[in-house]
Amino acid sequence: MEVRLIEKKELDNFLKSTSHAQILQSWDWGEFQKKVGHQVWRFGVFNNDELIASAQIIEHKLKLNLSYIYCPRGPMLGSNIEDKDKILKLILSKARDIAITTQKQEEIFFRFEPTFNFKIKATKTKSVQPSDTVIINLAKSEEELLKSFHQKTRYNIKVASKHNIKVEEYDNSNFERIWAIFDKTAKRDNFNLHKKEYYQQMVKQSEIIKIYVAYHQAIPVAVALCGITGDTITYLHGASNYEFRKLMAPHALHWEIIQQSKKQGFKYYDLHGITMSKKSNHPWSGFTRFKKGFNGEITNYPGTYDFIYSHTWYMIYKIFRLLNKLR
Repeated sequence: MEVRLIEKKELDNFLKSTSHAQILQSWDWGEFQKKVGHQVWRFGVFNNDELIASAQIIEHKLKLNLSYIYCPRGPMLGSNIEDKDKILKLILSKARDIAITTQKQEEIFFRFEPTFNFKIKATKTKSVQPSDTVIINLAKSEEELLKSFHQKTRYNIKVASKHNIKVEEYDNSNFERIWAIFDKTAKRDNFNLHKKEYYQQMVKQSEIIKIYVAYHQAIPVAVALCGITGDTITYLHGASNYEFRKLMAPHALHWEIIQQSKKQGFKYYDLHGITMSKKSNHPWSGFTRFKKGFNGEITNYPGTYDFIYSHTWYMIYKIFRLLNKLR
Protein backbone atom coordinates (compact mmCIF):
# COMPACT_ATOMS: atom_id res chain seq x y z
CA MET A 1 0.00 0.00 0.00
CA GLU A 2 1.12 3.55 -0.74
CA VAL A 3 0.22 6.76 1.12
CA ARG A 4 0.58 10.08 -0.66
CA LEU A 5 -0.92 13.55 -0.98
CA ILE A 6 -3.93 13.66 -3.27
CA GLU A 7 -5.50 16.23 -5.58
CA LYS A 8 -9.01 17.70 -5.53
CA LYS A 9 -10.34 15.52 -8.33
CA GLU A 10 -9.12 12.37 -6.61
CA LEU A 11 -10.74 13.26 -3.30
CA ASP A 12 -13.98 14.48 -4.89
CA ASN A 13 -14.37 11.27 -6.89
CA PHE A 14 -13.60 9.13 -3.85
CA LEU A 15 -16.21 10.86 -1.69
CA LYS A 16 -18.79 10.59 -4.47
CA SER A 17 -18.28 6.83 -4.45
CA THR A 18 -18.49 6.60 -0.65
CA SER A 19 -21.83 5.98 1.04
CA HIS A 20 -22.74 8.72 3.52
CA ALA A 21 -19.78 10.96 2.73
CA GLN A 22 -18.63 13.35 5.45
CA ILE A 23 -18.76 17.10 4.73
CA LEU A 24 -15.84 17.77 7.09
CA GLN A 25 -13.64 15.56 4.92
CA SER A 26 -14.48 17.35 1.67
CA TRP A 27 -11.93 19.36 -0.29
CA ASP A 28 -13.99 22.55 -0.11
CA TRP A 29 -14.29 22.28 3.68
CA GLY A 30 -10.51 22.16 3.76
CA GLU A 31 -10.36 25.30 1.61
CA PHE A 32 -12.65 27.00 4.11
CA GLN A 33 -10.34 25.93 6.96
CA LYS A 34 -7.38 27.46 5.11
CA LYS A 35 -9.23 30.76 4.87
CA VAL A 36 -9.75 30.86 8.63
CA GLY A 37 -6.05 30.32 9.26
CA HIS A 38 -5.29 26.60 9.32
CA GLN A 39 -2.78 24.52 7.41
CA VAL A 40 -4.51 21.62 5.62
CA TRP A 41 -3.29 18.39 4.04
CA ARG A 42 -5.20 15.71 2.17
CA PHE A 43 -3.73 12.32 1.50
CA GLY A 44 -4.91 8.94 0.40
CA VAL A 45 -4.08 5.28 0.82
CA PHE A 46 -3.69 3.47 -2.49
CA ASN A 47 -3.77 -0.25 -3.16
CA ASN A 48 -2.56 -1.07 -6.67
CA ASP A 49 -3.31 2.52 -7.77
CA GLU A 50 -6.85 2.37 -6.34
CA LEU A 51 -7.71 4.99 -3.73
CA ILE A 52 -9.18 3.01 -0.81
CA ALA A 53 -9.01 5.56 2.04
CA SER A 54 -8.60 9.30 2.50
CA ALA A 55 -7.80 11.67 5.33
CA GLN A 56 -8.06 15.44 5.42
CA ILE A 57 -6.06 16.75 8.35
CA ILE A 58 -6.10 20.25 9.79
CA GLU A 59 -3.32 21.72 11.88
CA HIS A 60 -4.14 23.50 15.13
CA LYS A 61 -1.27 25.56 16.47
CA LEU A 62 -0.45 25.73 20.16
CA LYS A 63 2.15 27.70 22.05
CA LEU A 64 5.89 26.90 22.20
CA ASN A 65 6.00 26.06 18.48
CA LEU A 66 3.80 23.04 19.14
CA SER A 67 0.67 21.91 17.35
CA TYR A 68 -1.63 18.97 16.88
CA ILE A 69 -3.31 17.67 13.75
CA TYR A 70 -7.00 16.90 13.52
CA CYS A 71 -8.95 14.69 11.15
CA PRO A 72 -12.61 15.69 11.69
CA ARG A 73 -15.06 12.84 11.17
CA GLY A 74 -12.35 10.81 9.48
CA PRO A 75 -10.41 9.08 8.05
CA MET A 76 -12.80 7.90 5.36
CA LEU A 77 -12.66 4.32 4.11
CA GLY A 78 -13.89 2.88 0.85
CA SER A 79 -16.26 -0.07 0.77
CA ASN A 80 -15.28 -3.63 1.68
CA ILE A 81 -12.11 -2.70 3.56
CA GLU A 82 -11.08 -5.60 5.77
CA ASP A 83 -7.84 -4.54 7.49
CA LYS A 84 -8.95 -1.17 8.86
CA ASP A 85 -6.22 -1.07 11.51
CA LYS A 86 -3.44 -1.44 8.92
CA ILE A 87 -4.80 1.51 6.95
CA LEU A 88 -5.24 3.58 10.10
CA LYS A 89 -1.63 2.90 11.14
CA LEU A 90 -0.39 4.07 7.75
CA ILE A 91 -2.41 7.27 8.02
CA LEU A 92 -1.30 8.02 11.58
CA SER A 93 2.36 7.60 10.66
CA LYS A 94 2.26 9.46 7.36
CA ALA A 95 0.24 12.35 8.74
CA ARG A 96 2.91 13.31 11.22
CA ASP A 97 5.70 12.96 8.66
CA ILE A 98 3.92 15.25 6.21
CA ALA A 99 3.05 17.84 8.83
CA ILE A 100 6.55 18.05 10.31
CA THR A 101 8.25 18.18 6.91
CA THR A 102 6.00 20.96 5.70
CA GLN A 103 5.68 23.12 8.80
CA LYS A 104 8.76 22.21 10.87
CA GLN A 105 6.64 22.18 14.01
CA GLU A 106 6.37 19.55 16.70
CA GLU A 107 3.07 17.71 16.23
CA ILE A 108 2.29 16.22 19.62
CA PHE A 109 -0.78 14.17 18.73
CA PHE A 110 -3.15 13.20 15.95
CA ARG A 111 -6.85 13.70 16.80
CA PHE A 112 -9.25 11.66 14.72
CA GLU A 113 -12.93 10.69 14.64
CA PRO A 114 -13.37 7.49 12.65
CA THR A 115 -16.75 6.28 11.50
CA PHE A 116 -15.50 2.69 11.95
CA ASN A 117 -14.32 0.60 14.90
CA PHE A 118 -10.61 -0.04 15.36
CA LYS A 119 -8.20 -1.81 17.74
CA ILE A 120 -5.16 0.49 17.64
CA LYS A 121 -4.24 1.92 21.04
CA ALA A 122 -5.35 5.54 21.26
CA THR A 123 -6.59 7.84 24.01
CA LYS A 124 -10.28 8.64 23.99
CA THR A 125 -10.93 12.31 24.63
CA LYS A 126 -13.85 14.70 24.83
CA SER A 127 -15.84 14.63 21.61
CA VAL A 128 -15.26 17.46 19.16
CA GLN A 129 -17.87 16.36 16.65
CA PRO A 130 -20.94 14.61 18.09
CA SER A 131 -20.43 10.86 18.29
CA ASP A 132 -24.16 10.14 17.98
CA THR A 133 -26.49 11.35 15.28
CA VAL A 134 -29.77 10.75 13.45
CA ILE A 135 -29.58 9.98 9.73
CA ILE A 136 -32.69 10.05 7.57
CA ASN A 137 -32.70 7.74 4.55
CA LEU A 138 -34.25 9.73 1.71
CA ALA A 139 -35.00 6.70 -0.45
CA LYS A 140 -38.60 6.61 0.78
CA SER A 141 -41.30 8.64 -0.91
CA GLU A 142 -42.33 11.95 0.67
CA GLU A 143 -45.58 10.33 1.76
CA GLU A 144 -43.75 7.44 3.42
CA LEU A 145 -41.30 9.75 5.14
CA LEU A 146 -44.03 12.00 6.52
CA LYS A 147 -45.99 8.99 7.71
CA SER A 148 -42.89 7.65 9.50
CA PHE A 149 -42.41 10.83 11.56
CA HIS A 150 -43.57 10.83 15.15
CA GLN A 151 -47.17 11.97 15.55
CA LYS A 152 -46.14 15.18 17.36
CA THR A 153 -43.69 16.07 14.57
CA ARG A 154 -46.39 15.64 11.91
CA TYR A 155 -48.76 17.74 14.00
CA ASN A 156 -46.20 20.54 14.36
CA ILE A 157 -45.57 20.56 10.60
CA LYS A 158 -49.30 21.10 10.15
CA VAL A 159 -49.25 23.90 12.74
CA ALA A 160 -46.46 25.65 10.83
CA SER A 161 -48.43 25.27 7.61
CA LYS A 162 -51.52 26.84 9.19
CA HIS A 163 -49.37 29.82 10.19
CA ASN A 164 -48.21 30.11 6.59
CA ILE A 165 -44.54 29.47 7.34
CA LYS A 166 -42.56 29.67 4.09
CA VAL A 167 -39.11 28.16 3.61
CA GLU A 168 -36.61 29.42 1.07
CA GLU A 169 -32.99 28.72 0.23
CA TYR A 170 -30.98 31.80 1.22
CA ASP A 171 -28.47 33.43 -1.10
CA ASN A 172 -26.34 34.82 1.81
CA SER A 173 -26.69 38.36 0.41
CA ASN A 174 -27.72 39.68 3.83
CA PHE A 175 -25.76 37.64 6.33
CA GLU A 176 -26.33 40.16 9.11
CA ARG A 177 -30.03 39.36 9.15
CA ILE A 178 -29.59 35.67 9.82
CA TRP A 179 -26.58 36.21 12.08
CA ALA A 180 -28.85 38.08 14.48
CA ILE A 181 -30.92 34.89 14.92
CA PHE A 182 -27.82 32.78 15.59
CA ASP A 183 -26.52 35.32 18.10
CA LYS A 184 -29.81 35.49 20.00
CA THR A 185 -30.14 31.70 20.03
CA ALA A 186 -26.62 31.24 21.43
CA LYS A 187 -27.24 33.74 24.22
CA ARG A 188 -30.65 32.24 25.02
CA ASP A 189 -29.49 28.62 25.11
CA ASN A 190 -26.08 29.39 26.62
CA PHE A 191 -23.81 27.84 23.99
CA ASN A 192 -20.70 29.20 22.32
CA LEU A 193 -20.45 30.27 18.70
CA HIS A 194 -17.38 30.85 16.59
CA LYS A 195 -16.75 34.48 15.76
CA LYS A 196 -19.10 35.99 13.21
CA GLU A 197 -16.28 36.17 10.65
CA TYR A 198 -15.96 32.37 10.81
CA TYR A 199 -19.55 31.89 9.65
CA GLN A 200 -19.27 34.68 7.11
CA GLN A 201 -16.38 32.82 5.54
CA MET A 202 -18.22 29.51 5.75
CA VAL A 203 -21.30 30.66 3.88
CA LYS A 204 -19.10 31.90 1.04
CA GLN A 205 -18.35 28.23 0.26
CA SER A 206 -21.43 28.02 -1.95
CA GLU A 207 -20.31 24.72 -3.49
CA ILE A 208 -20.82 22.91 -0.18
CA ILE A 209 -22.98 25.19 2.01
CA LYS A 210 -26.72 25.71 1.76
CA ILE A 211 -28.71 28.05 3.99
CA TYR A 212 -32.44 27.51 4.47
CA VAL A 213 -34.60 30.14 6.16
CA ALA A 214 -38.17 29.86 7.45
CA TYR A 215 -40.19 33.08 7.21
CA HIS A 216 -43.36 34.33 8.86
CA GLN A 217 -44.74 37.35 7.06
CA ALA A 218 -41.30 38.12 5.59
CA ILE A 219 -39.64 37.87 9.02
CA PRO A 220 -36.91 35.18 9.29
CA VAL A 221 -37.83 33.01 12.28
CA ALA A 222 -35.65 29.90 11.85
CA VAL A 223 -32.39 29.14 10.03
CA ALA A 224 -30.56 25.96 9.06
CA LEU A 225 -27.00 25.95 7.76
CA CYS A 226 -26.29 22.72 5.88
CA GLY A 227 -23.24 21.16 4.26
CA ILE A 228 -23.33 18.95 1.18
CA THR A 229 -20.91 16.37 -0.12
CA GLY A 230 -21.37 13.19 -2.12
CA ASP A 231 -24.73 11.60 -1.37
CA THR A 232 -25.31 13.39 1.93
CA ILE A 233 -26.62 16.71 3.20
CA THR A 234 -25.67 17.49 6.80
CA TYR A 235 -27.35 19.89 9.21
CA LEU A 236 -24.42 21.81 10.69
CA HIS A 237 -25.91 24.76 12.58
CA GLY A 238 -29.38 26.01 13.37
CA ALA A 239 -31.14 28.85 15.16
CA SER A 240 -34.68 30.06 15.78
CA ASN A 241 -36.47 33.14 17.04
CA TYR A 242 -37.96 32.35 20.46
CA GLU A 243 -40.66 34.99 20.07
CA PHE A 244 -42.20 32.91 17.28
CA ARG A 245 -41.76 29.50 18.95
CA LYS A 246 -45.49 28.66 18.84
CA LEU A 247 -45.43 28.75 15.03
CA MET A 248 -43.31 25.55 14.91
CA ALA A 249 -41.16 26.97 12.13
CA PRO A 250 -38.18 24.60 12.70
CA HIS A 251 -40.42 21.61 11.89
CA ALA A 252 -41.50 23.17 8.60
CA LEU A 253 -37.88 24.15 7.91
CA HIS A 254 -36.49 20.62 8.18
CA TRP A 255 -39.42 19.04 6.37
CA GLU A 256 -38.71 21.38 3.46
CA ILE A 257 -34.99 20.53 3.56
CA ILE A 258 -35.88 16.84 3.40
CA GLN A 259 -38.17 17.37 0.40
CA GLN A 260 -35.69 19.56 -1.47
CA SER A 261 -32.80 17.19 -0.74
CA LYS A 262 -34.77 14.28 -2.19
CA LYS A 263 -35.48 16.24 -5.36
CA GLN A 264 -31.79 17.16 -5.66
CA GLY A 265 -30.77 13.51 -5.51
CA PHE A 266 -29.28 13.24 -2.03
CA LYS A 267 -29.63 9.87 -0.32
CA TYR A 268 -29.18 10.90 3.30
CA TYR A 269 -29.98 13.80 5.60
CA ASP A 270 -27.65 13.77 8.61
CA LEU A 271 -29.06 15.75 11.53
CA HIS A 272 -25.56 15.85 13.07
CA GLY A 273 -25.65 15.41 16.78
CA ILE A 274 -27.86 14.07 19.57
CA THR A 275 -27.29 12.89 23.10
CA MET A 276 -27.86 9.30 24.19
CA SER A 277 -28.41 10.49 27.76
CA LYS A 278 -31.82 9.74 29.26
CA LYS A 279 -31.60 12.71 31.64
CA SER A 280 -34.30 15.28 30.91
CA ASN A 281 -32.05 18.11 32.10
CA HIS A 282 -29.25 17.28 29.68
CA PRO A 283 -28.43 20.45 27.67
CA TRP A 284 -29.01 18.53 24.43
CA SER A 285 -32.27 16.85 25.46
CA GLY A 286 -34.50 19.40 23.70
CA PHE A 287 -33.00 19.27 20.23
CA THR A 288 -32.40 15.52 20.58
CA ARG A 289 -36.12 15.02 21.05
CA PHE A 290 -36.75 17.33 18.08
CA LYS A 291 -34.39 15.40 15.78
CA LYS A 292 -35.64 11.98 16.86
CA GLY A 293 -39.11 13.11 15.88
CA PHE A 294 -38.12 12.72 12.20
CA ASN A 295 -37.57 9.01 12.88
CA GLY A 296 -34.20 8.60 11.19
CA GLU A 297 -31.71 5.90 12.05
CA ILE A 298 -29.74 6.55 15.24
CA THR A 299 -26.07 6.14 14.36
CA ASN A 300 -23.29 5.81 16.94
CA TYR A 301 -19.66 6.52 16.05
CA PRO A 302 -16.68 5.48 18.21
CA GLY A 303 -15.93 9.05 19.31
CA THR A 304 -12.87 11.32 19.33
CA TYR A 305 -9.42 9.83 19.90
CA ASP A 306 -5.88 11.13 20.28
CA PHE A 307 -2.97 9.11 18.91
CA ILE A 308 -0.06 10.46 20.90
CA TYR A 309 3.29 11.19 19.24
CA SER A 310 4.95 12.81 22.29
CA HIS A 311 3.67 11.60 25.67
CA THR A 312 5.59 14.26 27.59
CA TRP A 313 4.21 17.15 25.58
CA TYR A 314 0.75 15.57 25.57
CA MET A 315 0.73 15.46 29.38
CA ILE A 316 1.80 19.12 29.49
CA TYR A 317 -0.89 19.99 26.94
CA LYS A 318 -3.58 18.33 29.06
CA ILE A 319 -2.41 20.16 32.19
CA PHE A 320 -2.44 23.48 30.37
CA ARG A 321 -5.88 22.72 28.99
CA LEU A 322 -7.11 22.26 32.52
CA LEU A 323 -5.58 25.59 33.41
CA ASN A 324 -7.13 27.09 30.27
CA LYS A 325 -3.75 28.29 29.02
CA LEU A 326 -3.73 26.60 25.61
CA ARG A 327 -6.36 26.92 22.93
